[in-house]
Amino acid sequence: MNRALDLATQHVLATQRRNGSWLAAPAARITETALCTLTLARSPHPGAHRAAERGRVWLAGGAAPQGHHPVAHAVEAALLSLALETGDHIDVSHPSFTDRALSARARLLQAIALHAGRATRGGTGPAALRALLASELAAPGRLKRWTRVELWSAHALVETHFGNQSAARHATRVIADEQSPAGDFFANPVTTALAALALQAAAPGTAAARSAAQHLITSQLPDGTWRFPTSDVWDTALTVRAFHGAPVFGRRGLPAAVAFLVAAQNPDGGWPYRSGVESDNDTTAAVLIALGGPRGVPGTTIGAGLRHLAGQQTSDGLWRTWQSAGDPPVDDVIAHVVTALDRHSGRHRVRPAAARRWLTERLGTQGRWHAGWYRGLPYATAEVLPALDAAAAPVAGHPAARTLAETRNPDGGWPVEPGGPSVPAATGLALAALERGGLHDANHWAEGLTYLVETQRADGTWPGVPLMYGPRPLLTHYPTHTQAFAAGGLFAGQRRLGAARVLKEG
Repeated sequence: MNRALDLATQHVLATQRRNGSWLAAPAARITETALCTLTLARSPHPGAHRAAERGRVWLAGGAAPQGHHPVAHAVEAALLSLALETGDHIDVSHPSFTDRALSARARLLQAIALHAGRATRGGTGPAALRALLASELAAPGRLKRWTRVELWSAHALVETHFGNQSAARHATRVIADEQSPAGDFFANPVTTALAALALQAAAPGTAAARSAAQHLITSQLPDGTWRFPTSDVWDTALTVRAFHGAPVFGRRGLPAAVAFLVAAQNPDGGWPYRSGVESDNDTTAAVLIALGGPRGVPGTTIGAGLRHLAGQQTSDGLWRTWQSAGDPPVDDVIAHVVTALDRHSGRHRVRPAAARRWLTERLGTQGRWHAGWYRGLPYATAEVLPALDAAAAPVAGHPAARTLAETRNPDGGWPVEPGGPSVPAATGLALAALERGGLHDANHWAEGLTYLVETQRADGTWPGVPLMYGPRPLLTHYPTHTQAFAAGGLFAGQRRLGAARVLKEG
């Protein structure tokens, strides 16, 4: 186990960037590549068709739609069909599309299909879609900036279809106002491709349309794909949280990582998941947790972060996922905020008691916790348990930890969801949850640690699977996350074995 931790730490130190952060491109998936391919196939920009052809080659080489959720499968199947110009109808008929949080996915697909001349199965008709988009734009509430661009892009495509060039051109002016000097939109290929599609449909030949197309061409990877955005702030906070106990990491990696996180703080006191975008409550809390132990963190940094969270607390004592009015509270975000407030107790006057009760009640009504940002029982359990009163946990361990322990597979590892195959990231999270839940069964620890040691690669990494939602319900895989989660389980085992040795010697 110690050798495995040394290998994992060496890999992390070798991949730390010069600015102290960690950043890794996520694995390729259909969503970004299909949408960018579709957009460039319809672009007159020089080089666009060659880039689209490289995208088609990758898509036709065996890419399969995600199957963990019906909407995720429908979205990727539709985009694959549109990009490869195969199939017939674009299917948005599944009942899950009527969920308020997922209905926007159906409207985007319908707008793209309408622009591409493809019929849809399910959803609303073109006229009803037009009215829905106009209604949303008339009263958008506090939308995330990239969501706003995607909504205006769909509106521009639909208005172009109906021949309302005045409305479509107005939409493109709103869209262009959010474009970066590099031509992209929030470094997100999905938002950039949708905006580029709208710009070239409603405002062809404009500087904004040319710049967006050029950015898509130059950001294509050598394998023909485009990838979901990187997340340097989140990845760095996650790495610090996982490796902070390693002496070598503390000497060689931690100081620069702390400096990066301090510098990444937004003027509003919060932190963004990636540099240069708006703050969100989950990343803000995660960074405050990560900065709760290291020395040299300015008190002003912590104070500003705590004030930001205080300002984000809702009237019922909870916190939304982001800052948007339509974003719901979710288990992992609430837990991270409570844990961050506990980590810096005495430096704020925020009362998290209602949030703690809410988490306890969620376990009672759901039978388990569900995370908003990651799929799987191990992540939700591992991240929520630190927010609860450890002194109140039963001697035999917290019930949530006991429930999770029972899902261990015969090979010693844990699945993302009960009944699935074992995964290193899920196993590391499960062991962290057992530690946080006070579960000391030696069999679980021995089997889980053995699984992690045996599945580690020679370079210190572990194979991974898509775990993080973005955009929901689609999943993406970040190697940095797998590394942190798996290593976190080994560190939990190291602490557990150390505690057991002390007890035995005592």
